[in-house]
Amino acid sequence: MSGIKVDHDRVAVLFQDHREAIVGFLVRRVSCPDVAQDLSQEAYLRLMRQTALPHADNLVAYLYRTAERLAIDFLRYDKRVSANQVPLDEHLECSRPEPETAAILRQQCERLLDAIASLPAQCRHVLLLRKIDELSYADIAGQLGISEKTVQRHLVKAMLHCHRRLNNEWI
Repeated sequence: MSGIKVDHDRVAVLFQDHREAIVGFLVRRVSCPDVAQDLSQEAYLRLMRQTALPHADNLVAYLYRTAERLAIDFLRYDKRVSANQVPLDEHLECSRPEPETAAILRQQCERLLDAIASLPAQCRHVLLLRKIDELSYADIAGQLGISEKTVQRHLVKAMLHCHRRLNNEWI
């Protein structure tokens, strides 16, 4: 169905003449002045984008019809969004630590890393293989060519060293 060519100057004048009435019409539909303003602008833009309209002889009615359809679409969308919203749990805790707690944890990690770095090489290697790589005593012993008992001694030595370094720096 071909329509009459749109005169964009006529649409601009039409919008200026009927803007307040369209906004009022939309406010009654959507109950929000800001949304009504946005929808009226969208109705105007839709008319301006058209090159031909089937009812260009009655642009006022076409403008109202466009605004009404936009309001209906908005209300449907708003209803869908509202239906899918989960109520906010007032007692929900943030999974991120407070900045002060994060700073304390960062300092503790730095001290622990310093303590590990100050270990003798063999102890450090045993500690990392056990705690980071999660190898068994037997696997560590086989990899380093030492006995399981030596692995245990190095691990105890490393753990005590780290514990002492962390506790001494707290005092």
